[in-house]
Amino acid sequence: MELDRPAIGLDEAYALRTPEDNRRLYAKWAATYESEFVDVKKYRYPKAIAELFSEVVPQSGFDRFVDIGTGTGLAGYFLSALRPQIVIDGIDISPEMLAQARGKLRSDGQQVYADLQERDLTQNVITPGAPYDALLSSGTFTHGHLGPGAIGNLIPLVRSGGWFVIGINNEHFAALDFAKEFDNLSVLGVITQPKIELIDVYEVGSVHHGDQARVAIFTRK
Repeated sequence: MELDRPAIGLDEAYALRTPEDNRRLYAKWAATYESEFVDVKKYRYPKAIAELFSEVVPQSGFDRFVDIGTGTGLAGYFLSALRPQIVIDGIDISPEMLAQARGKLRSDGQQVYADLQERDLTQNVITPGAPYDALLSSGTFTHGHLGPGAIGNLIPLVRSGGWFVIGINNEHFAALDFAKEFDNLSVLGVITQPKIELIDVYEVGSVHHGDQARVAIFTRK
C-alpha cells in the first residue's frame, strides 16, 4: 500500500490529452476515486445529473438508459434510487473504473448496472444494448476529456425520440464551442435544439464550490 502517495486530483485529470492518458490515470485512481475525491471535495455532479435526468425524462415508455463515462457508477447509483425499475447500462474507457461500478448495488441488492462495456468514446461506439431510450453523462465532457466532436458518436446510442442529458464543464463548453456542434446537429435535423441548464458541481463548503456545468438536454429526431 502506498501510504504516502499524494492524492490524485483535478490537475491530473484536466491535464489529460489522449485516450491512453485517461486509461493510465484512472487505472491508478479507480480504487480511491470516491474516498480521495468525491467525499473530500464534496463532489455532487453525478447526483445532480441523476436528479435532473429524472426530472426531465418522462417516466412512461423510457425504461432503458445508458450512462456515458460511467466512472465508479455514482450517477447510475443515484438514478436507480430515483427510478428503481429502470435498466441501466454503462460505458467507460477505464476497465478499473468499470470494476468499481460493477460493485454498486441497488436498494434491493441487485447490481445497479445490467451491463458494462469498455469503449473509447472518441471513436464510433458500438454496443449490444443500443439503441437506448435515454443517455446521461456527468464528468466526461470536461478539460482533458471529451470535446464536442464526440457528441456525434453518441447519437446512434439513442433511439428516435429518446433523450440526452449531458453535463459539460462550463469553461470547457465555451472554450471548445460546444454550442456550434449542437447548432450543427440541430440544423441537420439530427437532434432538437438543446435546452441548457446550469448546475453546481460541488456542494457548499467545498474548496471548488462555485464551479458549474452546463447540462445540454435534447432529444434525437
